[in-house]
Parts: sequence; structure tokens; C-alpha cells
Amino acid sequence: MAGRGRMKLCILQVLYILTLWHSSQAQGHVPGHGLVKEEIPIQCPNVDDKMNNARISILYTSGVLNQNPDYSVALLYQTEECYKCPLVERLVILNNSTSCNILIDSRWNSRLEIRPLHEETVKQDPSCKEDNLSEKLHENGTYDLYVTFTPNDTGDKTVPGTVKCRHLILENMPADSYIPIYVAIGCIAGVSILITLGKLLYKKRWYCLNRLFMTTGNESLINPGAYTSEDLGVMQTTINPADEQDSRPKKERLKSLDTFRGISLTIMNFVNYGGGGYWFFDHSDWNGVTVADLVFPWFIWIMGTAMAYSFTGMLRRVTPKHKIFWKIFKRSCILFVLGLLVNTGGCDPTRLTHLRIPGVLQRFAGTYLVVASIHMFFAKTVDVSMYTYWGFIRDIVDFWLEWILHIVFVTVHIIITFTLDVPGCGKGYIGPGGLHEAVNSTEASVYQNCTGGAAGYIDRQVFGDDHIYQSPTCKPIYKTTVPYDPEGLLGTLNSVFMCYLGLQAGKILMTFKEPSARVKRFLIWGLFLCLIAGALCGFKKDGGTIPLNKNLWSLSFVLCMAGFAFVLLAFCYVTIDVYKVWSGAPFYFPGMNPIVLYMGHEVLHRHFPISWEVSQYHYSLLSMDLWGTVFWVLVGLVLYKKRIFITV
Repeated sequence: MAGRGRMKLCILQVLYILTLWHSSQAQGHVPGHGLVKEEIPIQCPNVDDKMNNARISILYTSGVLNQNPDYSVALLYQTEECYKCPLVERLVILNNSTSCNILIDSRWNSRLEIRPLHEETVKQDPSCKEDNLSEKLHENGTYDLYVTFTPNDTGDKTVPGTVKCRHLILENMPADSYIPIYVAIGCIAGVSILITLGKLLYKKRWYCLNRLFMTTGNESLINPGAYTSEDLGVMQTTINPADEQDSRPKKERLKSLDTFRGISLTIMNFVNYGGGGYWFFDHSDWNGVTVADLVFPWFIWIMGTAMAYSFTGMLRRVTPKHKIFWKIFKRSCILFVLGLLVNTGGCDPTRLTHLRIPGVLQRFAGTYLVVASIHMFFAKTVDVSMYTYWGFIRDIVDFWLEWILHIVFVTVHIIITFTLDVPGCGKGYIGPGGLHEAVNSTEASVYQNCTGGAAGYIDRQVFGDDHIYQSPTCKPIYKTTVPYDPEGLLGTLNSVFMCYLGLQAGKILMTFKEPSARVKRFLIWGLFLCLIAGALCGFKKDGGTIPLNKNLWSLSFVLCMAGFAFVLLAFCYVTIDVYKVWSGAPFYFPGMNPIVLYMGHEVLHRHFPISWEVSQYHYSLLSMDLWGTVFWVLVGLVLYKKRIFITV
């Protein structure tokens, strides 16, 4: 029985091998042509429509000429978002073939070109070059591109003909991809109006009831304390010594600071959840600034602003410096450990050999440790320069040595970035690597493995490739192959300066008590920093001396984000704390518990009822991401109502 079983197994194996051989023979040759199928340069895959893409249908005709691989053309493509990148071959089309479809990224301008594969025998007409075919495509648009081969009438057999192209023709009228955003804005505005009207009607209702019952003769029945000594025309005097304590000025609590923090946290939740699949709610691929790039530096900035208040309180309580430093060090350690916890999120077990060490909270920890430790030696509780001739800038002059130390950090960052000789990359390279500055798609760029320049090199040397971020934002566009961490070591020097600029806003609040003086300085700082940032980047996205770059935390990026932060705080301060036309809701509530909500949205963002699988369209993704954001705002509201405030 065992021998028969082995014989059957051998027979089955032989039949299986013969089947594979026959299949390979059938696929390797095309009947009637005598050509190996893989040698025919036709690459027209079936494609399904996707979000953030447009479809191009290409029809290549050559009249009465038979199909010939020598007449094949290639579609070359690149997005303008890929700065200084070569065109890449995406599709090869044989003449007189059926229509070929391809999806093209519609988020940015598209660079397109039709180029003959054998340029020595087929000439390219200028109508097929990049300058004539490139344009911004509509999302979900369907375009036709007609390519024709025109035989040469001169009789020159070395050049059989010329390939000509027509401009892209839009065959449909796709719906505006931003309609879900318009609807969301309308819904948010409508809900806000209804809530405001409801509050007004509620207050009006109680006001009418009070007017109804508060008539002459029964005030004492409704409110025995309605008449005060001032109403009776009696001069107020201090009778109880406790009244003197009650008359002292209370500690200032600016709701605008918590609202600013809540705005940053709410936007961070929304963009981290996906931002509805829109590119401007995602991080920049390399240079430039999007909505997602605002929130992290704003968090760093407002941390510095709040630092001014916390130090003033500790110094007024005459807290020894060693206890202050221990508190700083302990908080930094807690933030760092929480950051590692976030990096190990997921359902799979964590492999310590691939644990990412840098991160968002780790950057917070390092920045706070440096800025707070330095400010510990310069913090003051007494305004000794109020009546000096430099009193109007005493918030700067009184801390001149602290300013020098932080300017040194920025200087060190610039020196390392532009003078460190990175092996294989040279000095001063701050690009994304990959396709950046490649001559063509077949020859690798000299900067292929130089992502981030000195910043990336330092992280790879210190942490190792396996312990830093493996999927930088530049990878999909620039096709980078080396890991790069946007929260690396070198960028911490500039984030320290970002935090110190936030501390400067806190000094303004502590030094100047008049709202006009505060707002004036906020706006001056905002304009001044934005102008410097614009000068450094040349007021353009790419090509400036120091471009705006969140991945590098470049100096221009830090100054620009700090400038925006000063202006936003001025707006919040005026509307919330000065004129009180806005309560700060709903952002005020999550701003009171930032660390809890941040950790919650990072750890639980893939879990029901916060998130679940939906179709990959803007309207469904935007609805899901908005719900996840609203969920954590509601959590912040519940914690606020229950008077639960968790800090580290």
C-alpha cells in the first residue's frame, strides 16, 4: 500500500511539471506572430478610478501601417511636486493598439510627454513635448490623448515618420472634489449658529421670568440680598479683615492660551486621522507648508508661553532651583516614555530591534528640558526696568544673555547643516534624495541616499537605520530609499528656538498688563518673523536659501510658524480675554487636557467607535475624520465638566 501511494505521488508530480511546462510554452509565444509575448512593448494595464487621480486614455494610430515595435512610444510623467525630478516612463504603447488607460495624480500640476522609444527612426513633434502636454488635471476627470504617426513624405528611409500629439481633451465634467469641505463648513456653521441662538433664548427665558417676578414689594421674597449697601447709598467700609483678602487681585487665567492649545490639538487630531484625503490636510512632501505642518510647532510654541506663568508661580513660592530642575527633568522623562509608548502602538508585538526612538513627544521632552533648564536661571518676578529708557523693550533687554544662548543654538544648527561633509553627499545638501536632481529616470541621482542631508546622516549614525522613521513624507513622490526622521536630533536645536519664541510671548504677557501693549507686540513680532522667514526662503516654495521645510525644521519654517502663532494668539486674546465676544468654545475644553486627548487619539484612532472602515472617497473619509475629531472634543468637554485635569 505504501509503494502504491508513492507511485501515485510521483505520477502526480510528473503531470504537474508537464502542465507547468506546457503553460509556459503557451504563454511564451503568440500564435501566428513568432514573437515572444514579453518582447512586445505593450503595457496597458487595467486601472480602476481612485481618489486624487485623473484618468488619461491614450489612442495611438498610424494609418495603414502594421503594428511595429519600432514605432512604439512611451508616456513619461512626473508631478510638479517632485522638485528637480526627471520624467519617468509610465507606459509603453504600440502603434495601432487599443486605447491605453493610466491614472495620473491630480493633486498638483502634471508634467507629461510622449516620446518615441526609438528616436533614431521616429521623430518627436514639438506637440508631444512636456511644454505642450503638461497641465493641472481635474480629480476624477477622464481625458483623451490622441497620438498619431505621420509617415515621412521626403523619402528618407532613416526617419520613417513623426509622432504628433493633440492637447488633452476632457471627456466628462467631474464634480468639484471640494464639495464635501463646503458641506462640512456649512454644517459646522449651522450647528454653531443654532447653539448660539439656543444660549441666547435660554438666557432670554430666565430674564423674562426674573422680570415677571421681580416687582416692587416682593424683591425680598425672591432675593433677600437684592439690595446692597451701595443701593442704599451707604458708603462701603471694611468690617471684616477677610474682606481685604477678597479684594486682592486674583491670579490672571487667560482662556486664550488654553484655546490656542485646543485649536492646535483639534487640528492635529483631524489631520492625523487623514484630513478627508485632501493633500493640504497632509504633511508637505518636502518643502512648503500645509495645514498639517502648523500644529506641531504651534504646540511647541504655546508650551513656551505657558512656561512663563509656571516659572513665575514657582519663584513666588520661593521654590529652590534644584527642586525646579527635578520637576523639569521628571516631566521630560515622562513625555519621552509616553512618546515611546505611542511609537509602539498597534496590535503586533513590538520588536525592540526596530523600535523608533525619536518622535513627537520625545521632541517635546528634549525641547522642554533645554528651554526650561536655561530659563530657570533667568526667570524674574520683579519688573526692575519698568521706568528705564529701554522699558518699552525690557521684555527683551532684561533677558539679553538668554537670547544669546538661544541664538547660539540656531547658529550651530545652520553651521552643521551647511558645513558638515556627509559621506557621498558633500556639504550643504538639504534635499529629499531619491529622484531629486537626477539627470534622467535611468541614472540614479548623486543624492539618491542623501535624504535630509546632515540631519538624516546624524540620525542614522546615532540611532541606526532601524530606529528612525521608515516612511518619510517624501518617499511616495521622490522614491527615496533611506529612512529619515522628521523629529530627529539636529532639528531639536531649532525647535528649542521655536519654544523660546513662545516663551517670549509669555514674557510679554507677564511684563505688560495693558491689552493694547500686548496685542501691539504680538502683531509686531508676527509680522517681523514672517518677513525674515520670507527673506530666507525667497518668498517661494522651492529654490530659496533656506526653504520652508517641516521635515528639517529649517530656520525659515520655525520663524514662519512662530509668526503665525503670534498673530493667532493676538486674535484669541482680543476676542476671548479682552472683548469677550468668544468664549473659546469648543477648543477651550480640549486645551485643558491636551496630553490625555493626544495620547487617546494616537492610541485609539483605529478603534471603534472612533474609526471604522469606509469607502475611499473624500465625502466618507472626511465624515469619518471629522467624527473622530469631534469625539475627542466631546471627551475634553466631559473632562472639563467633571473638573478632571490631567497634566505631566
